[in-house]
Amino acid sequence: MTAHAIVLSKPDPAKAEGAKKYAESVQPLLKAAGVAPKLRAPVAEVLAGKNDPATVLVLDFPDQVAAKGFFDQQAYQDLIPLRDDSFTLMEIYILGD
Repeated sequence: MTAHAIVLSKPDPAKAEGAKKYAESVQPLLKAAGVAPKLRAPVAEVLAGKNDPATVLVLDFPDQVAAKGFFDQQAYQDLIPLRDDSFTLMEIYILGD
């Protein structure tokens, strides 16, 4: 069954180059996994919640194992320091049964 990964993010304006490098580095990993963003859109308005994401991204994986495996792979793990340094908000959720 398809698993969806939801990504809420907000780049640090002072570290825009790092955020761009992270995004560019994730793209080939997604392509290699056969995953294309299903939806990527700016957040127009926050109606509830304390976070203020700039962007929402939805990724579809074949199943939860594939989704977890994508984020657990070493190539992605190597990007985490850049991700954590370049974004003021980065939340990733895997949805499923």
